[in-house]
Amino acid sequence: MKYLILDAGPIISLTMNGMLHILEKLRKSFDGEFIITPAVKREVIDRPIKIKKYKLEALQVQDLIRRGVIKLSKEVVSDNKLEKETKKILNTTNGVLRITDSGKKINIIHEGEASCLAFANLCKGENLIVIDERTTRLLIEAPKNLEKLMEKKLHTPITSEFSLLNKLKNFKFIRSSELIYIAFKKRLIPIGTDKETLDALLYGLKFKGTAIASREIEEMKSMV
Repeated sequence: MKYLILDAGPIISLTMNGMLHILEKLRKSFDGEFIITPAVKREVIDRPIKIKKYKLEALQVQDLIRRGVIKLSKEVVSDNKLEKETKKILNTTNGVLRITDSGKKINIIHEGEASCLAFANLCKGENLIVIDERTTRLLIEAPKNLEKLMEKKLHTPITSEFSLLNKLKNFKFIRSSELIYIAFKKRLIPIGTDKETLDALLYGLKFKGTAIASREIEEMKSMV
């Protein structure tokens, strides 16, 4: 089985840009399941549904679950097992970087992102994590770059213990921007198939929280 594991950020970005329906079209062409964990569900449904400003968006995501477009992780891995693995990953990842002077640990990822990594560890099958959070991806793909970024952000020397990352698998990530690019290439976007449409789609995501540089957007457009 193949799994596309959705973090909260991409779901929120797609919803805010009126592109949540694209997930349903992508699901029909995907040989596998779209998955969200309980922690992600809390971020995109359980909490916002109680706030009038965000209730409509939460109901739209809830409808995708009701219709089976997105499935809950408990259909593959039990909530109890996933929670234990999530805690392990949080302890590991949030112990990699410390402030040199005080020895204080720096929290790098949160429960939602950690639960996506946990599911990827536990599920038996190919998987890909859709995550827009830059720090989580840097931690796995380029931890030294993350160390430099945190030093610049916090204005203080950072001590690293990258050996802790040996406990983690080699996770595979894409962002919501790549997901929408795939949908564009598959001609699943109803408003057009030209570069201007792709430009509008990608910049829409960029301005709603997706960590993508203008240079990367231009590179994607050049491939059309």
